[in-house]
Amino acid sequence: MRGGLGEFFVRVRATGPYPLPQITTPKDKLLRRVNLILLAVACVFLVWVLTEVGWGVLWRHLCQVGWYWPLLLMPYGLVNWLEAVSWKYLIIKVPEGITLNRLFWLRLGGEALNQLTPTASLGGEPFKAARLQAGGVPWEVATASVVIHKGILVLSLALYIFLGLALAPFLFPVAGKHLGYMSLAALGLAAAGLAFVLLQRQGPCGAGVRFLTRLGCCPASLKEKEGFLNDLDTRLSGFYREHPGRALLAFTLFFLSWVLHGVEVYLMFWLMGHPIGWGLAICLDALAMLFTALGFFIPAAVGVQEGGNLLLALGFNLGLPLGAAFSILRRLREAFWLSLGLLVVGREK
Repeated sequence: MRGGLGEFFVRVRATGPYPLPQITTPKDKLLRRVNLILLAVACVFLVWVLTEVGWGVLWRHLCQVGWYWPLLLMPYGLVNWLEAVSWKYLIIKVPEGITLNRLFWLRLGGEALNQLTPTASLGGEPFKAARLQAGGVPWEVATASVVIHKGILVLSLALYIFLGLALAPFLFPVAGKHLGYMSLAALGLAAAGLAFVLLQRQGPCGAGVRFLTRLGCCPASLKEKEGFLNDLDTRLSGFYREHPGRALLAFTLFFLSWVLHGVEVYLMFWLMGHPIGWGLAICLDALAMLFTALGFFIPAAVGVQEGGNLLLALGFNLGLPLGAAFSILRRLREAFWLSLGLLVVGREK
């Protein structure tokens, strides 16, 4: 977006206590159209792939789960709880009204907006910050917490993917060339996350405003909020300098939440009657997360996530039908928690 992340939060802040991303510039509208076009193409691809696999075959795999399907909802509940605990450590002097339970539901709502809106996984961050502010957290502190958490998310995900890459040669020795490509993608993700975290310590918002001012193209709405953006810079750089232990603990908790996704994969295949080992479950999930990360521009990474799951299922000799059934089960789990997240957003409105 024009003006970067700083203007994104400034613009959304002005929309009131319920901040949905505002598409106000031609560039924003073009980005939204591109996202929706990519989503449409991905949906067509997904339907085609599932048709090729065979709906009857998929149905038989899904029926294996039977009445045990509620078990599949539990791991992500623990994931969101761990991520809420991680978030809590990034908020200095948490008010009494901001309980862990409150953070759990706010994070669930924010992640629903991240996945379902065409905003490159940023649509829910202003929502989280605004609801924290409504609960008594200063706006600069609330905004800093979600920005820092986003950086920790990317770095911990990169570490999790590297764990999967380290396990892959032992589980599928002939995949050397493909692992090389995936390693390059993981390095790119890690470099982007590291750059994002390091940038937070360099006063990026205020520097961006000053740079645009010198060029004579700084939007008036952004210039008016220069004081707020300077305060945000201070909060960001000060956190890493004054609370490194909190940052490390938040990172560790987030990494553990990624490992819990591997538990979910293990449980899904076990319930489908095709149990796999713990190492394969973590490896499969970690590499699948890489494909999902590459599809961040498409809402819910539709098509990209499924394509990655199918390729990995073939690579690990699990078979195309089983990989497709696994993708459907994961989408059903996502649908449940995303629906709860949207209910949270509606209630907060």
